[in-house]
Amino acid sequence: MYIDDESRVHYINTDLMLTAPVDLAPLAQAMAPGDLPDISISCLHDSQADGGLYHSVFEAFGAQGSYSTPDASIKALLDAVEQLPQALQPLWQACTKKTLDIGYNSGVTPGCVSHPIPTDTLLRMQSLGIDLRITLYSLEE
Repeated sequence: MYIDDESRVHYINTDLMLTAPVDLAPLAQAMAPGDLPDISISCLHDSQADGGLYHSVFEAFGAQGSYSTPDASIKALLDAVEQLPQALQPLWQACTKKTLDIGYNSGVTPGCVSHPIPTDTLLRMQSLGIDLRITLYSLEE
């Protein structure tokens, strides 16, 4: 059976997903100011949805593009959150959902893929009130 690169299990990226009853645009601008070339955080989505809640989604990128492990990407996102100006801390606290979503493409090879998330990273997430989610995308997507 021929196995191409598209049928390999692999890590894609990690998203930081925020939900709040208040406008998150100032937070998005602080974390991902699009006019700076060396910024490693990108805001993928920032809008108000049905029900009046606001949603923002961020990804982190290294010098070579997407990080190769979830831990590296998570640490970059946590760095951005921890460096938010004090004036934006109430906006961060207003978020009712804070989730790091680790994305993988599923596949048939290799037999398994393992990416540890060290305790120090988990403790940083816990101190910021961030949940963890893992999403697997099927081969058809």
